[in-house]
Amino acid sequence: MKTTVLFLSYNNFDEAAVTVDSLMKQSYTDAEIVLSDDASTKDHAGLIYEAAERLRGHFKNVRVNINEKNMGTVAHMNRLFKEIDNGCIIFCSPGDAFPHADTIANIVKRFEEGGELVITGQRSDISGGKKKTRPGALVGAALKCCPKLLMNWMIRNRNLISSCCTAYTKELFEKYGYLDEDYRLLDDFPFIISLLQRGVKIGWTPEVFLEHSMGGGVSTGEEIHPVILKDLMTMLKKLKENPAGLSRLTMKSIEDRLTP
Repeated sequence: MKTTVLFLSYNNFDEAAVTVDSLMKQSYTDAEIVLSDDASTKDHAGLIYEAAERLRGHFKNVRVNINEKNMGTVAHMNRLFKEIDNGCIIFCSPGDAFPHADTIANIVKRFEEGGELVITGQRSDISGGKKKTRPGALVGAALKCCPKLLMNWMIRNRNLISSCCTAYTKELFEKYGYLDEDYRLLDDFPFIISLLQRGVKIGWTPEVFLEHSMGGGVSTGEEIHPVILKDLMTMLKKLKENPAGLSRLTMKSIEDRLTP
């Protein structure tokens, strides 16, 4: 199936060498690679075009997109999703690395064999020289056996299904719609919850999609980025208006967090 790897950056392409190295080692070479920068304030255009030239030595189709104005993560991703004709979509960002040569090939194979429109797996978070692989296999079991229970737990506690270790198909967006642009940075949590509310099957694989460097992103620090916090509050307000599949305990949690 057609495969697109979205290589998304904002002010961090100077960390991209490890990501490019891991792409150059991939056994699956028929993917389209899209290096897309959301109008970085740092002048990284030269680095991006240099990386694209290197990747063209390994992949058949490599293109560069640099936004003229910063769109925010959600609108940026939607724009790219709409440009893709079909097939599956895999993500990476500067500092991330595909852990072994067959990572992309294995993700594509899972889509071809399983028939799901969206698949999530694991990531290895690296911080301070230590590596922690998450989420655990219990998430996969919950997605299979009790997805609504998992959805309610995540709403009350935290997201367990992040975009860096989740792959989509274009068919998913054509059938269920694109990301909600009422959000600016929070691309994964509200979208995954909306899919679970509608009963969309999210496939699970123990495949580690990425080794993910922690500490450089807006959602990996000790304090929540104010725009992320605003997006989270927007999500809670929308869930209050559309409580499909939400338990009484979850609704009470939402009410408590929305109360000043």
